[in-house]
Amino acid sequence: MYNLLIAGGAALLAYTLGTLAVSWVAGFAPALLALLGVWFFLARRTGKKVEAIAASAMQHLQEGRMAAARDTLRAALPLGRWQLLVESQLHGQIGAIDYLEACSLLMQRQITASKPKFADAQASLVKSWSRDWRSRTLLACVHHRANETDKALAVLKAAESGGSREAMFWAVYAYVLNEAKRREEALQVVARGLTSLPKNAGLLGIQEALGNRKRPDFKTFGEPWYQFFPDQIPQEVLMEQARAAGKLPQQAANRSPKTWPQPRR
Repeated sequence: MYNLLIAGGAALLAYTLGTLAVSWVAGFAPALLALLGVWFFLARRTGKKVEAIAASAMQHLQEGRMAAARDTLRAALPLGRWQLLVESQLHGQIGAIDYLEACSLLMQRQITASKPKFADAQASLVKSWSRDWRSRTLLACVHHRANETDKALAVLKAAESGGSREAMFWAVYAYVLNEAKRREEALQVVARGLTSLPKNAGLLGIQEALGNRKRPDFKTFGEPWYQFFPDQIPQEVLMEQARAAGKLPQQAANRSPKTWPQPRR
């Protein structure tokens, strides 16, 4: 907001100088140039600050320090006073971290501890930009997990314009409806998704399964799907990730694990 006000002030000054120097008509051209030039410069400066903060938060996340990542993003919230949509963008990222942490607790069977984290995620995600389909879809997932299907569907419906070109958006939308035993509505949602993405294999697979009254295998979407439902990651994938991170010993090559004592010879 401050950036826009400063740019407006620069435009007013340029218009005044142009009017005094030539005429009131001649003042419009320098005013427009000043408005666009100053606003672009200030917006770019703020954007670079946000990018640096986001990169720092991502580094914390990659190292498993969720609290540090969240604190880094929260410290950047005052930048929202300078540039429109920055605050809503940061709230979306903070909410995503809270959601991931809540799901992690759920995977550890700490159900009671996960509830306040889901509440924190909702509080941040509800402040995200209405066209940020990823954040709005995470918000719908929070409602879905709380058995608030109507609220989840209302959020997804409002986010359609922002997520219309994203197969994952339509997949989560169909998943929420199918889990609520609303198969026909899920089919309609997939059909709308295929209008924008007519050759998407994932959506075509969901449509075929629903049409045959079978449960779609949403896990075929792979890693993108687990960003919304990390608690559905197969156990073998989790173990492989743990080995890659050095948290589990690697199985010795060329040695098969023994499941039964071998007979003496």
